[in-house]
Amino acid sequence: MADNKSYMKSLQAYEKIRDMILSGVKLPGTRLVLSELEAELDLGRGPIREALMRLDRSGLVKNIPYKGAIVATPPTQKEILHIYDLRAALEAKLAVEAIDKLTDADFRKLEELLKQMDALPQNHYQLDREFHRIICAASGLPHLCHIAQTLVQSVESVLNIYRREKDHCTRFNAEHRAIFDALKSKDPKRVKKTFEVNIKSGLEIIKDTYSKLLKVPFE
Repeated sequence: MADNKSYMKSLQAYEKIRDMILSGVKLPGTRLVLSELEAELDLGRGPIREALMRLDRSGLVKNIPYKGAIVATPPTQKEILHIYDLRAALEAKLAVEAIDKLTDADFRKLEELLKQMDALPQNHYQLDREFHRIICAASGLPHLCHIAQTLVQSVESVLNIYRREKDHCTRFNAEHRAIFDALKSKDPKRVKKTFEVNIKSGLEIIKDTYSKLLKVPFE
């Protein structure tokens, strides 16, 4: 029971610090000082230390000797392009593997997520990620799912900086519905194509927003 309580506190600390980073409250290069985090999160140092180690593994935080934990610098443009190429290929493969393994319960969950996303809620990104997670998990290839999740985490800070607008969400919703219909059809080529379109669509929005915000082309 004590171990479970400790784990829950660590998870709570992880989620709160992650959300501060992804919401822009903690910007790249910001030092994450234990005493300050204790006051901000109202949690002890033990759970916060564990959370920072986990965030370091995800790439959102870097633990630097003699400096402590700092919010990591986002990946370069070249890295983002390579990451999205890898994501498109890997997640499409996982989705194809999931075609015959998705259960009726899985499809009900996906349908419910689609309905929630149609309302364009503030947590649209989290619902989007859950939609992808359910499909990846159904593939039965947990190690590859972990790699896919790591690729997403490596660009989460970038995804936060370049916020998706309502028209972006509407576009993603249509693409998610296409993925859902493709999975129901059990057509591997169709599933692969819809996944690739959705992931590359996210990249195009990042490139477009990057160019508008910084007034330099994303190449």
